[in-house]
Amino acid sequence: MQAQEPMPDRVQIGLMALLLGLAAVPLLFYLQPAVSAYIGLLLLLRFVALARPALVPGRWMLVGLALLGVAVVLASYRELAGQDAGTALLLSMMVLKTLEIRSQRDLRLALLLFGFLLVVAFLFNQSPLFAIYLGVLLLGSFMLLADLSARPSTAPWLRSWRPRLHSSGRRALMLSGQALPLALLLFVLFPRLDAPLWSLGLERDRAKTGVSDSLELGNFSELVRSGAVAFHAYFDQPLPVPPEQLYWRGPVLWQTDGRGWEPGPKALMQQLAPVIEPRSPPLDYAIVMEPTEQKWIFPLDRPLQAPADAQLTRDARLLAKEPIRELKRYELRSALSYRSGSLSARERQLALEVPQSVITPRMRRLVNDWQQQSPEPRTLVAQALAHFNQQPFYYSLKPPPLGSNPVDAFLFETRTGYCEHYASSFALLMRVAGIPARLVVGYLGAERNPLGGHYLVRQSDAHAWAEVWLDEEGGWTRIDPTATVAPERVDTDAGLADLGGTAPLRFRVTRDSGLGRLAHSLRLLADAANAGWNNWVVNFSSRRQQRLLEALGLEHLGAYGLVLGLASGAAVLMLGLHAWLARQRWPVDPVERSYARLCQRLARVGLPRRPGEGPRDYLRRAADARPDLAHALLQWLQLYLPLRFGGAATERTRQLLIRREQQLSIRRRASR
Repeated sequence: MQAQEPMPDRVQIGLMALLLGLAAVPLLFYLQPAVSAYIGLLLLLRFVALARPALVPGRWMLVGLALLGVAVVLASYRELAGQDAGTALLLSMMVLKTLEIRSQRDLRLALLLFGFLLVVAFLFNQSPLFAIYLGVLLLGSFMLLADLSARPSTAPWLRSWRPRLHSSGRRALMLSGQALPLALLLFVLFPRLDAPLWSLGLERDRAKTGVSDSLELGNFSELVRSGAVAFHAYFDQPLPVPPEQLYWRGPVLWQTDGRGWEPGPKALMQQLAPVIEPRSPPLDYAIVMEPTEQKWIFPLDRPLQAPADAQLTRDARLLAKEPIRELKRYELRSALSYRSGSLSARERQLALEVPQSVITPRMRRLVNDWQQQSPEPRTLVAQALAHFNQQPFYYSLKPPPLGSNPVDAFLFETRTGYCEHYASSFALLMRVAGIPARLVVGYLGAERNPLGGHYLVRQSDAHAWAEVWLDEEGGWTRIDPTATVAPERVDTDAGLADLGGTAPLRFRVTRDSGLGRLAHSLRLLADAANAGWNNWVVNFSSRRQQRLLEALGLEHLGAYGLVLGLASGAAVLMLGLHAWLARQRWPVDPVERSYARLCQRLARVGLPRRPGEGPRDYLRRAADARPDLAHALLQWLQLYLPLRFGGAATERTRQLLIRREQQLSIRRRASR
């Protein structure tokens, strides 16, 4: 009858519950409150039951708790699959599993499921700090597995915890260190999916801060106060313009009621994009977008083509085919100077529409004064910009209330606002003057991170500007009226100093104090580490893998060749490792090596050495069992004992011992 497997001690069960609780805490913030409360209560019961084993639920109670957990998940998510519901169900059942551990086998099974839970956790957070946190928990599970595999100790845990911790920790580190090179090799060379494992359609809807596809006067104020990262940009060539002059293009807005702006008709904007004539060499670069739950991609100026998983609209927007719910890398090409295509009659009509209810007589008089001086469109644009520069207009993130007609109040009364006020009022004035105009929302500028070599664009760089149609300039021309505000009339707001980058419109916030410079340097260091992790781990796609293979000269292998090569390499590596370990088991001393070989050969014919059996007793027992070998074995023993224990050994006697051991013919007896 097979012996029952021993029960793990309370310390081992408690460590399993602790590891599970540490893995569950970050996930509870993503789950529904009812599910989080249910899991929290189960964890509390598990820890209380360690001190009072009588509180451990029986079998039928566990069945009831399991059904209750399924009901809570169903009530919270209306399903049992998907990222959130599946994670909630898995976590609930794993906590229940710790309450029914009856043997070491149950604990080992819980540890295997724990490894799967750590993988699931990456669906919610792929930051490097979270990865390090999960790595520590994984190492803790290895230590617990090593402790389970060790010989059980009879000493109380308080006396034995130090040697147990040292032994299991050393074994876990050794095994992890041996597995790490192979894991890195597989990560880099194993054929990859087109998307990371954590983006297989299981994403959850989470609102993210970012630019939207509409603009209401006043909604940029909070956005530009956010120091959150919008995206990172990577250039393989020097920038042709200073970083503070980079305009990252987002939504294009055509229709307005005087208070807000909306995109143009979807059917019109999705028509075939006009042919663009670049006036400068194209610029190749890549951006890594943060999750936004929106489709906007922010290229520089005028994108010349769309990536495979995006589309280029008629008004030069780049739209992803699916909302960006994860870190996403895009390879882009743009022209910083170009001639636009033709302007259709419908587009001209859209770009000249004005809401008559907000166009006041004094707005018309202002435009008429400019037209009387010169009716040329380019001159009218220059006059409008001079008006913002010469009149007492102020830039501030805290403008006064504007009333029911915000554009008129801004132009003639408060004259205080930020980018959307300037861009919106300028575009309306141009339409009144008969010049097609529209708004563009995006980001302005970038900060170079010298530690990573990339450029950082924050939400605080959010900006709005105008585009007007000027035939003599080659079509749509970017006009940024906010940039004309005199520097002495700019209030950058003290709160922007904590954002870590530059204020809107590149009005730089000074960092005079040493503490401020240190804080900024630390932010850049954290950003470089995060960007490197995202670039080389989270966004290591099949395309980037192919480029790496090309650099290594392995691009001809293909997916099947890589798998075959990795399998062959792993086999050779394992065989080499096995041979090395086998060699390490042999003693260094040639006399001891000869004895080890003799023991191995005798074991093959059914005469293994017993635990604790010395050479004299072992070889005499073997001689009694095999009279045909008795004389040779006893002669060899007479040579071995003085060499091994007498201390008087010569090279001649060593060679004689080894030669007789090699000449000894040891075969199995023929069966009768």
